[in-house]
Amino acid sequence: MKISSDGCGRIIREFYLKNKRGLHLRLAGEIAKIAMRYNADVKLVSGEHAVDARSALALLTLAATQGSRLVLIGEGQQASEAVNSLVEFITSQDCDL
Repeated sequence: MKISSDGCGRIIREFYLKNKRGLHLRLAGEIAKIAMRYNADVKLVSGEHAVDARSALALLTLAATQGSRLVLIGEGQQASEAVNSLVEFITSQDCDL
């Protein structure tokens, strides 16, 4: 897992999706709920596509499967907390949710 800041106040974390079912509807919904708790703009990036982490529907358009390399980018007052919370949640979901 790679953690960095780009010098412009953005927090960037790279990780791999472990969930056996990939980024499915229930998981996307939980990610969106967590993202909405924070005063930050958070994008989830897969390949060339970046979407708003507050939108379950947008997250599903990434079509991320198990093993996909994902990047979370956060900006705003609570960017660090939001990104860290989301990465911790997503990487802890290996198959049940």
